[in-house]
Amino acid sequence: MALSSQSVLIAEDNEDIRELVSHQLRRMGVLVLLAEDGQRAMDLALAEQPALVLMDMDMPVMSGFDAVAALRAQGYRGSIFALTAYQDGPEAERALSSGCDALLGKPITSERLRYRVAQALQRAAEGAAS
Repeated sequence: MALSSQSVLIAEDNEDIRELVSHQLRRMGVLVLLAEDGQRAMDLALAEQPALVLMDMDMPVMSGFDAVAALRAQGYRGSIFALTAYQDGPEAERALSSGCDALLGKPITSERLRYRVAQALQRAAEGAAS
C-alpha cells in the first residue's frame, strides 16, 4: 500500500508546528488531516479512521490525553503517537497509559518525523493486507 493512499491526522494547537509537520508529511505523499484541538481530533479520527494520529497532549477544548482515551474507548485501532515535550516522567507515562503507542518528542527533526511516520504507515499497510 502506497503512502499516498494512507492518511495521518495531525492534532496540534500550535499553527506553526501543525503546518511544519503537515508540510513534511505531504512531501512524503501522505494525505494529511488537521485538527487544532482535542475534540476536533477525536471527531476527525473517528470519522476518517486515519492510519496514524499525531496527538499533541496539551490542547484546548479537550486534552490530548482525554482525546486518546476516548478514541481507544470508542474502538479506534490505528496508531497514536503523542507529540510531547515530555519524553519521560509522569506526563510521558500518562500519554502511554491513555492509549498512545509511542512518544515523539518536541522538537522533532524532519528526518526522525518522516522515519517514524513511514514505519507506522508500513505497519498499518501490512496489517491491512493480512
